[in-house]
Amino acid sequence: MSQTADRVYRNAKVYSIALDGTETHAQAVAIRDGKFVYVGDEAGVKEWIGESTEVIDCNGKSVIPGLGDAHMHLAHAAKKFATCSFSSIVPDPKKDTPEGVIKRIQDILRAYVEEQKDAKVIRGLGWDRTWFSGGLQGIVRPFTRHDIDVVVPDKPAVLMSYCGHRVLLNTKALEAAGVNKDTDDHNGLIVKEADGSPSGYIKEPVTFLPIIDSIPNYDFSPEEHRASLKQCFDMFNSTGFTLMCDCQQGASYPVLTEMAKNGEFTTRVSGVHNVNDATRQEDMERALANRTKFDVGDLFTVNTVKYFADGQFSMIEPYADTSVNHTPGTREPLLWDEAHMEESMALANKEGFNIHTHAMGSYAIHKVIDCYENAQKLYPDPNIRNIIAHCTFIDPPDRVRMGRSHIIASNQPAWFNDNPTEEPIMVADWGEDVVRNTYPSKSLIDNGVVCAYGSDFFVSPSYGITGIQVAMTRRHVRRDPTYELFKDVPAALPEECVSLKEALQAHTIHPAYQAHLEDITGSIEVGKSAELVVLDSDIESVPVEGIQDIQVLETVFKGKTVFRKQ
Repeated sequence: MSQTADRVYRNAKVYSIALDGTETHAQAVAIRDGKFVYVGDEAGVKEWIGESTEVIDCNGKSVIPGLGDAHMHLAHAAKKFATCSFSSIVPDPKKDTPEGVIKRIQDILRAYVEEQKDAKVIRGLGWDRTWFSGGLQGIVRPFTRHDIDVVVPDKPAVLMSYCGHRVLLNTKALEAAGVNKDTDDHNGLIVKEADGSPSGYIKEPVTFLPIIDSIPNYDFSPEEHRASLKQCFDMFNSTGFTLMCDCQQGASYPVLTEMAKNGEFTTRVSGVHNVNDATRQEDMERALANRTKFDVGDLFTVNTVKYFADGQFSMIEPYADTSVNHTPGTREPLLWDEAHMEESMALANKEGFNIHTHAMGSYAIHKVIDCYENAQKLYPDPNIRNIIAHCTFIDPPDRVRMGRSHIIASNQPAWFNDNPTEEPIMVADWGEDVVRNTYPSKSLIDNGVVCAYGSDFFVSPSYGITGIQVAMTRRHVRRDPTYELFKDVPAALPEECVSLKEALQAHTIHPAYQAHLEDITGSIEVGKSAELVVLDSDIESVPVEGIQDIQVLETVFKGKTVFRKQ
């Protein structure tokens, strides 16, 4: 052979799944110029080994494709890594109280403020709305600006919930943003006190992002963005990821473009343009004007528009008489006027954009499917790949429709297990029969839906290989911050557990497909970019409950090592 490989991995258990479901089982791979040039047995790879070839003996351990995260918030990494974190607070729903949690929030915040004396705005992340709406011993206790004013009375403070769908502003932040008694409450999304004053508690990004962005000095500097993005890349590489599908554009996109051009990417990134109802025309015009502005080859591409159909669950079923936080008989409205959403989504597909929509409630999902089907009927395009993120409550007939209409489901395995803090609130809202059917996965796959798994980072941690176990067992794992509290909770909806093949496919080739990168990455095939992960065990023979113990030894991106376990 006239050419030899730059690197060879031999004595391996190579396991990869193609888009059509074909499984590859091999013993060796060879890489040259950043691409796979050989995938096969031990005898065949010898021809690729020359004097300068680096040969890695895997000692019978698994080699799998680089993982892809189909739904995460890379652009907002600074909110995770450059703010005051409350993620260490893990209340016991049977013992802790909202008052006790607020005291812990205040203590953490007080220490942070002392460290950041020169900060003009205090930023935080990580509290949970369920702590104040009945998740702790059934106690409902509003979380308000007054709780933060005690610690931060003299400068703006902006504390975002862990899920990114709630924010709490102190009095100074409200004043800086011009939010007062006369401010439109956006149908209750800006929560008011009895006298009409804003409580500081604001729901949904579509409402609060313009507010907090208007606060002087709130945003992060380019240096803060770059440092946080690099930290995010390193963290995801360490858990085996080489593809990230960002799902909410932020101020860091120009920084990402610069990093990609400068050779600082250790993963591919797929991004989105944001479209909201109130600014839909300007947003779509901006998306069209900037559709290739951020692109850098196949490293960073932005060919999708992002919608929020709901935030709080918009359900077909009305709130039950037992609901604590909502008016019985009512239903949470969509974040879009339905006619506007149908028109806007049709225009997006007409212009060649994929659509990535946040939809959790059964009503929201049903209406989004209606809009997608309408758009494809008006402007049929086989290259369009529309996505519904989360699919928390989805009626069985709509699972069939998603498969028939080739709609991708972007699921989050980290949420497949039971959440004993949130579940009692949901049961009170809609009843046990409805709540029992949350986060289906197997039934979607069985109906022909392409499921592409994601973490929803920064909402949830990067589970990596552990996400495969959660998808297969739907039980808590040690990587879960609440593991010690809930490790004995039985599997949630066990009939929705998936196989190893299905879980790995949803972590690899399906995110690549979602990002239109399936011909480039997502599986170990000759001619594709060399993205792989070396594990410390054979994932095919390890008991399923032991997958969480598997360590990533090495992550390779474009033929080069971007993580190696020390």
